[in-house]
Amino acid sequence: MPFLAKQEEVISSFFKDKMTVIKNRKVDKSYEVYLALYQGLTGNEEDKNIFKQFSPDFFDLIVVDECHRGSAREDSAWRDVLQYFKNAAQIGLTATPRETSTISNIEYFKEPIYTYSLRQGIEDGFLAPYRVIRIGLNIDLEGWRPENGKTDKYGNLIEDRIYNRTDFDKSLVIDERTDTVSRKVTEFLTGYDRFAKTIIFCSDIDHAERMRFAMQQHNAVLTRENHKYVMQITGDNEEGKRELDNFINPEETYPVIATTSELMTTGVDAQTCKVIVLDCNINSMTKFKQIIGRGTRINEDHGKLYFNILDFRNATDLFADPDFDGDPIRIKPISEETTLEGIIEEEENEILEGPFTEEDVEVFLRKSDNHLNHLTLIAKNLGKRFM
Repeated sequence: MPFLAKQEEVISSFFKDKMTVIKNRKVDKSYEVYLALYQGLTGNEEDKNIFKQFSPDFFDLIVVDECHRGSAREDSAWRDVLQYFKNAAQIGLTATPRETSTISNIEYFKEPIYTYSLRQGIEDGFLAPYRVIRIGLNIDLEGWRPENGKTDKYGNLIEDRIYNRTDFDKSLVIDERTDTVSRKVTEFLTGYDRFAKTIIFCSDIDHAERMRFAMQQHNAVLTRENHKYVMQITGDNEEGKRELDNFINPEETYPVIATTSELMTTGVDAQTCKVIVLDCNINSMTKFKQIIGRGTRINEDHGKLYFNILDFRNATDLFADPDFDGDPIRIKPISEETTLEGIIEEEENEILEGPFTEEDVEVFLRKSDNHLNHLTLIAKNLGKRFM
């Protein structure tokens, strides 16, 4: 049975005595279970298509992880692998099924035989609940128009029009905006936890680099203590990529803050990530779910029972989409002038203010981190004891 996955990290975690990883385009047919990347089985030249070294009936079962990717495209080389082993039972796994004019999970894998939603995972206690703070920056709310004849730092004339949130860090870069975002994130971490693992999702690699620099400036003392306090983890940054394993390792303190664009949207098991910062425009529900998923792991040993989202782009408007199935505990909109340093304590105090109904308690128990002091206060409001 081959287990086809997108990333090598996924494969390595499944390795057992009776399994083998297909790599270096070498096949040993003495194992029971085979783990493989699509890329390791196929190639542009026929001799690279090593999956054909197996007979079409060699496997009884094929499990395809992240099946919303290449497997879902009818014209993909990856689909050729599945068609070659068409007599095997094939199971596709994905957290983000896709249905577009060119990509379809249902067309190939048919209707899902089992679905476990984010909402159900949170309610069952397997996935972390989360709360959202939506920060409206003045420049985003009001827009920005250049003065007559204004040029950029390279001397190029800036087109005279009103720029808004969709333009920033794409067609127009305003360093002051990046500085404001990094300042607000630092405010939040100062009041919450300076060593809470944090992922800042940026528009592109250049934006991630500028955000890293700005975060280092606002966290100069901690950066001097350890230069890995803030790291840029993007596809082009070799040092950052080497630190990815340390970032997701619950036992490693550093890096604390990762600025990224696409690299960390999928395949990153960040068990102790407590803060996700959205400073990019997200127009895809698939990508949105993937990013939210970076924070949903629970790790009780390290106090990770919920996570926070700081949204600077109104990306969380996608919660209103009927395809999204795991609402946050609360969405709190604030202005740029509101300090974030004590906002978590304010949130908890607001939650704990009575009076409460029994239904309120049921919802709270289902969604909160269930700290004992919280339960005690709620019990007092209800005039009951919960033991």
